Amino acid sequence: MQVQANWWANHPRMRIILIAIAGIVIISALIVLQQWIINPKMTLDSAGLVMLDGLIDWTVWALLTPGIVWLARRFPMFRRGRPQPAILIHGVVGTLATAIWSVPISVITWLFTLYGFDGMKPMALSSAYLYELQGRSFYYSLFYWLVVGIVTARLLARDAQEAAAEAARLESEALAADLHAARVHYDPRGLAGHLRTAAELAEADPVRAEEQILETAGELQRSLALTSPVTQQRPCAA
Repeated sequence: MQVQANWWANHPRMRIILIAIAGIVIISALIVLQQWIINPKMTLDSAGLVMLDGLIDWTVWALLTPGIVWLARRFPMFRRGRPQPAILIHGVVGTLATAIWSVPISVITWLFTLYGFDGMKPMALSSAYLYELQGRSFYYSLFYWLVVGIVTARLLARDAQEAAAEAARLESEALAADLHAARVHYDPRGLAGHLRTAAELAEADPVRAEEQILETAGELQRSLALTSPVTQQRPCAA
């Protein structure tokens, strides 16, 4: 049991493939169940046809989904919250993909009608294609845009995280610059030197001493005005 658990954990790609296969089989079986509920008289041959149709249909989707994911990442519809011209690209590709993905199912339908499987009447390949395109174009397009939308949402979330990290970094750098500027403007040793000079001039030249004190007070006031918004952002330690 431990060996199986280790194998499952050590083979992520194989795990994804097995999950995809199981999902395709389950979805196809649910489609058969849905058709049986709608038509309880459905024969075993009809059930097999519906099952085969579902297996082919969803296998094509499983094979093409990595390509859709790559395309959505290579040509994102939004960049930092802003629409991009790639939206038009996805509109064209989504339409073409719907037309292309209808080909394998239409071929299967044409073969079944050609051999009269389950009482089907023969029809031309072009008629089978138009029949399948009309019946499947809506949810084919819906699935394409669903995959693209999921990838786009993940890219937008990543852009938001990067923008928040960039804003936090710029704020931190601005705060560090303010603190550095405050240290440059407010030097306690320089302040003490100015005060000693003013004290020495107090008796010899009172006018000069007063000017020195006013000059020192002005420098201190400018330093306090510079540091006050910074200290308000930094909580004091208890």
